[in-house]
Amino acid sequence: MKRVTLALATVLLALAVIPAADARVVQPPWVVVRWAYGDCKIWRNDINGPWGPGWQAVAYANSYPEASAKLQALYGRRWCV
Repeated sequence: MKRVTLALATVLLALAVIPAADARVVQPPWVVVRWAYGDCKIWRNDINGPWGPGWQAVAYANSYPEASAKLQALYGRRWCV
């Protein structure tokens, strides 16, 4: 019985340590987010996304200046207001 408990504990520990499949996807640290009413903001792509429905990511960037340039380009195309 002790061996079964030890084996089960080992399997559960291994499953707890293995990252989720979507955690392996590396995304750029900055995102330009567009809300349903057309307003766009630069969002830090960390653990927490924007709260609530009605938003979508429209551009990804590796630095804040790059995200700002992409935001200005979206303003120029009138994709953002």
